[in-house]
Formats: sequence, C-alpha cells, structure tokens
Amino acid sequence: MIRPTLDKILVDPAVAATPIARAVSRNAGGVEVIEAPAGGVEEALRRLGLTEGKRVLLVKEFRGRSFKQCQGLKEEYACCNLHTLAEGNGCAMECTYCILQHYMTSQHLTVFANVDDLQAEIQRAVSSEPERIFRVGTGELSDSLLLDPLTESTRHMVPFFRSLPNAVLELRTKTDNVENLLDLEHGGKTVVAWSLNPPEVGEREELKTAPLEARLRAASEVARRGYPVGFHLDPMVHYEGWQDGYSRLVAAAFEAVPPEQVAWVSLGTLRFPPEMKGTIAARFPRSELRHGELIRGADGKLHYVRPLRIEMYRSVVQAIESCAPERDAGPVVYLCMEPPDVWKRVFGQEPPPNDEIEMRLAGSYHRRFVPDTSPRPRLEAYRRVRSPSGEGVPVLRLKS
Repeated sequence: MIRPTLDKILVDPAVAATPIARAVSRNAGGVEVIEAPAGGVEEALRRLGLTEGKRVLLVKEFRGRSFKQCQGLKEEYACCNLHTLAEGNGCAMECTYCILQHYMTSQHLTVFANVDDLQAEIQRAVSSEPERIFRVGTGELSDSLLLDPLTESTRHMVPFFRSLPNAVLELRTKTDNVENLLDLEHGGKTVVAWSLNPPEVGEREELKTAPLEARLRAASEVARRGYPVGFHLDPMVHYEGWQDGYSRLVAAAFEAVPPEQVAWVSLGTLRFPPEMKGTIAARFPRSELRHGELIRGADGKLHYVRPLRIEMYRSVVQAIESCAPERDAGPVVYLCMEPPDVWKRVFGQEPPPNDEIEMRLAGSYHRRFVPDTSPRPRLEAYRRVRSPSGEGVPVLRLKS
C-alpha cells in the first residue's frame, strides 16, 4: 500500500466534525494532527517548496464550483467530455513529468472535507440531464486513491454514485490502495482505473508510485469484486525498446483483467509546458524526458513529433486488438488530448462529432455493466454538448 510520508496534518476547525476530517484524524498514525490557525495558514503553506510541500496535508472546505468539464475540452483536441470533481489537490508521488509541479500555486496536499456539498453539486448537475450518462473523474489534480487510506473518501463516494441513475465515478490511480473498495456495494457504477507504463519507464520516471505488478494485482482484485476497470497508457514515453515494452505492458494488463471487465483504455503521449524542462532538470537530473524528440504544439506544450506519436499509438492499438479481439465484449479505446488528424491516422476512419465520442463511451459502459439500472444513452441528449466557442468539436471515430 502506498502512503505519503507526512510531517503534519492541519485541519480547518470549520470541517473538524465532518466524516472525512474524523477519518483523517483516526487514520493518521503517528503523524501530528493540529488545528489550522485562523487566517494566513494557506499563505504560509504557499511558501513551501515542491518537495517540502508534499509532506503537509491541509483538510479544509471547498468553496466554489467543484464539478467541471475536463481541461481536455479545447478546440484543437478531440475530447471524450469527461467531467471532473475536485476532492483534493496535490500529490505526494513524484512523477517526473507531472504537470502539477508547474500548474499548482501551492505544493501542499489538500483534502476537501465537505463531501455533502460536493455530492449535492453532482446531484443537481446530473439530474438536470437525465438522459445523459455523466462520467465523473476525481484524478485530475490529485491521485484518486493515494489518500484514501487516510480519508476513507471512497466509502462515501462509491455508494453515492451507486444511487445515481445516470452517472459513473472513475477513480484513477498509480497506487494499489484498494482496500476500502473491496467490501462496498458499487453496483457497477464505479470504474477503478490505473495509469500504466512499462517498468523501465515507471522505475525511472514514476517515483514513489506502486510498481506495475502491484497496480495490476490491485486491478485484478477489484475486477474479481465486480468493478469495471479502466487503463490509461498516458503519458506514453518514447525510449529504446518501447515497442516491446508497451506490447508486454498491454499483454500484462489484459492478463490481469479480462477484456470484458475493462471499460475503456485511453492513450496519450508525453506532453508538458516548455517551462517545465528546467524544473525536471533541477528536481530529477536522471530523467531522460527532456531529451526526447519534442516540438511545441498548437496548445503551447511540448509533444513528440506527430509521426512518432502516430507510430506509438498504432503499435499499442494493434497490441490491444490482439488481446481483446471481440469488439462488443471489449473496451473502447480512445486518444487523450490529440487533434482530429492524429485520430484519423491512428484509427483510419472519418470523424464523428464530439458528442458521439461521449455517447459511445457511455453506451458501451451502459450495455456491458449496468444495462438494467440506468437510462440507455440517446444521442440527442449529447448533442447539446458544445466546445468553448459554442461550436461542435469535430473528432474521430473510436475503436470500439
């Protein structure tokens, strides 16, 4: 089990009586739990460095809108329309490519304890569109399960999503922290998903994470308990021998979890803002990421050159097809943060509209995991989804 090394836990008095805060205090072990001083505490925490901040946890109230559209919904990308929920911010693991070390203004870990308010916000949003199945992920600004042994958040969220007729929770992780999930009645409404890379990438670039073998054992365990499983090969990293490495990774993933139990697989290659090159060099001098064949894309981030990305995606799609040849019984495969022409070069088909990607993911999930307990997705319910400019986003056909 992966647990962060904490020096202290600060609890805002406003949330001290909540189930999340009580669980943190109960599970803290020998870590000091103290009341956060009134005023100025977060300003002081902002001065913590990248490494020091990962050893401090703040438990507080979330204020504002926590239920949002994924940042991938941009006009230059094909997008699956995942929604995100802010349960916390920050991560104690040390992936060299992690954009949080560039994106976050505060490096300390944060858990939002007002879970009732977060759930009420989700309830209002999904009930307003009852014919649309919402996919809701908690792993955008933090790992979904890293702090779960402390917070026991899944004991609140998994039963809550089971009660919603038209929403599915995705827990995305690089840990093996699944203990709290194993005795929950989930009703197929929670997908437990793992970010994966070959061991030769993980050992060098994904520090303080669970080894691949541990992640896949955990995936196998939750699959045996009936949970749908997701796999995210993202970010894929180019290195000598990558073809064999990713082929073996795909084979190991589908050996651990049979294709019929895998809801979806996403693929994405390494990308990060140019300014992060210096951060990676200073914090992780052994990392080889910044030496790759990288160019600046339309989104301002550094990406591998397009022919290389396409080659990598095609290779992995072929490996998935060899492990999961039955399309109707296997996962939907899609790309993350890629433009339409890359999708076309990978999958060889013309684009459906953006809303159809979301509907296909929802339809596959509904048909395979919860056919009798939620509304059947209808395309008309998804055609209201628009890009930030108000126009439909053209994207390409999924492998499904």
